[in-house]
Amino acid sequence: MKKTAVIVPWDTAFIWTAPAFNMMNWVWPEDHELRFIMGVGWCPAARHNDGVAKAQEWRADYIMFNGADHLCPFDIVSRMLLRIDEGWDIVQAVIPSRGICSVSKIPFDTLSYKVVGPMKETYPLLGADPNSIQIIRGSDEPQQSHVCGTGDILMKAEIFNKLDRPYFQETVKNDGLLKRWAIMDSNFVYKCTSEPISAKLFCDTSIKLMHLDVFAIDETYQDRFKDKTGMIDWSPAKDMSKFV
Repeated sequence: MKKTAVIVPWDTAFIWTAPAFNMMNWVWPEDHELRFIMGVGWCPAARHNDGVAKAQEWRADYIMFNGADHLCPFDIVSRMLLRIDEGWDIVQAVIPSRGICSVSKIPFDTLSYKVVGPMKETYPLLGADPNSIQIIRGSDEPQQSHVCGTGDILMKAEIFNKLDRPYFQETVKNDGLLKRWAIMDSNFVYKCTSEPISAKLFCDTSIKLMHLDVFAIDETYQDRFKDKTGMIDWSPAKDMSKFV
């Protein structure tokens, strides 16, 4: 039996309800044992590191990260493992960002990037030339990628044997307020895909997720969401009932 550890790096008692039911309905190959692990700690990096340590103690063959604000296809683990069997080291699902994408400046753009040209030693997004980065979107063909978040990735556990600890580290802004750059997870993925690790990351655009958020509603939303009235076709891909 192979072991797949699913790390949910959230330790608050108030995680999203729908994703909890979503994960309870996941299916996976019969030859795999699945274990859900809560990562705890004072910051996202600490919670990721804690989850990895627990997965390693369990001797997991594969480690997956899943955000507690995501709705995933029930067969997401099986579909990602199929890509691993094809020879990829890390598999990513397509996730819309929550907010403005730092590269394209487009709201809710996808969070997967291909580095065009040589892979640099440092993380390529902060202050990078936008022409050196290609965004991979859900409408694109499945393909190799170099940078993404850890919202939903599945990877070979052996990759961690090649990385220095702590695997995940926060980057604090020099603004006098101790604010953090939200690049902890994409920094980690880039470390994996760049030299000397050179792990192969596959962006499977056929696996699409829903990213949940809460927002304030005012009178303008009557026009913004006419699709709720049937005036615009409600895409099956956005129907939450298929995820819970």
